[in-house]
Amino acid sequence: MSENYTIMVVSGELHRLYMSYITAIGLTATGSGVYMFFTMEGLKGVTKDSEELVLPGQKPLGYYVSKLLEMEDVELAACSFGMNVMGIPKERLLAAVKVSGVTEFALKSNQAKGTMVF
Repeated sequence: MSENYTIMVVSGELHRLYMSYITAIGLTATGSGVYMFFTMEGLKGVTKDSEELVLPGQKPLGYYVSKLLEMEDVELAACSFGMNVMGIPKERLLAAVKVSGVTEFALKSNQAKGTMVF
C-alpha cells in the first residue's frame, strides 16, 4: 500500500514552485501518491504561463511539471477561491489541473501521511 502526501502551494516565488514540484517528483518516485493544491500566488505554478518560468541555470518549470505528470498517483488541483481572488479563469490552467476547493484538500490531508506547504 502506498502512502499519500498532500502539498499546498501558496507562494508564487519561483524557488518555492520548483521545490514543490521536485519534492512531489521525489515522493512519487518512491511509490507515494501526491495531491498538490495550488492557491493564491501559488496558482502561477499550474497556469499555462508556468511552462515558461525559469530559475537561472535550471530547466524551465514546465519540464518538472511534465515529469511529475508522467508519474502515477499524482493529482494537481487549483483552488477555486484563489482563482476568483487572483482573477485566473479555468482556461488559463494546464490541462491536467482540476478546479477544487479547500474542503477536498482538508479531506485528503486528513488521510495523508504528511502535508507540506510551499
